[in-house]
Amino acid sequence: MTAFTAIARNRFRRGANSALGAMEQALWRSNAEPGSPPVLLLGAPRCGSTLLYQLMVACFDVSYLSNLHCSMFGCPALAERMARGRRAPASFESRLGGTEERLAPSECGPFWYRFFRRSPQYVALEDAPPEQLRRLRASVAAFQRAAGRPVVFKNLLCSLRVAPIGAALPGAIFVVLHRDLLDHAHSLLEARKLVHGSYERWWSAEPPGYEGLLELPPEEQVIQQVQRVEAAIDAHRAAVGPERFLDLRYEDLCLDPQAALGTIAAFAGARGCALRQAADPPAEFSRRAGVRIEPELYGRLQRAAAAA
Repeated sequence: MTAFTAIARNRFRRGANSALGAMEQALWRSNAEPGSPPVLLLGAPRCGSTLLYQLMVACFDVSYLSNLHCSMFGCPALAERMARGRRAPASFESRLGGTEERLAPSECGPFWYRFFRRSPQYVALEDAPPEQLRRLRASVAAFQRAAGRPVVFKNLLCSLRVAPIGAALPGAIFVVLHRDLLDHAHSLLEARKLVHGSYERWWSAEPPGYEGLLELPPEEQVIQQVQRVEAAIDAHRAAVGPERFLDLRYEDLCLDPQAALGTIAAFAGARGCALRQAADPPAEFSRRAGVRIEPELYGRLQRAAAAA
């Protein structure tokens, strides 16, 4: 594909989805009350949220944004009606949160950028235009009506938009995944190297004040990245309602996936979201071991994590 062809395709895709978005809002704005409370998965990048997302999609009778839906991000309700409940075979593979199968779960950034600015990524409630939040509410309501079942979303930049999402979707519930800090930061440095070929370049979520972290060594940057994303979530809990948040550990999820699903189902059920288990999960997930970055950098990371 030539560069010109790629540009033309992207422009056509944006134009088509803009038209779909206008259609979605015209059709469903008048009845924009979401049904069953949607579930949103939150956490700092590389917390293990993609595994949790895949597990919930594979084992619960839920709908979600797939790669198909993301190709029609202007009106995912239409893609949902086309999919008619079909989904990809259960898979727990991904690359830095990305999946390949047409019906595999997707973070679908373009859907969320319909309602939230690209930069700065952190969005306080007062920075979110009310009209955009009404549009988000209408879009989610349309998607839920098309699905006819509970809906699960995962986009980790939503961890930096918790207050406006909580206001737009007052019934939404949030599952926050946490990971051992050293393991978490290790995975972030590994991702930087894979994406940029360098440990120094920033990758993924930009919490408030991240610009001031760019002068720090990379091992301190990633530790601060994890801590500040989690702090951003915590800062909005009181406003959104602490009772709407469930905290889970990645290590516990890997050790006993069935117990984690049971905890989520009980939490959601108590808040009006009935998650019916439709398949059994694997008995456990193995966690990667070994040092996957330069040993000298890993040593510095160990010391920084211990100090944190």
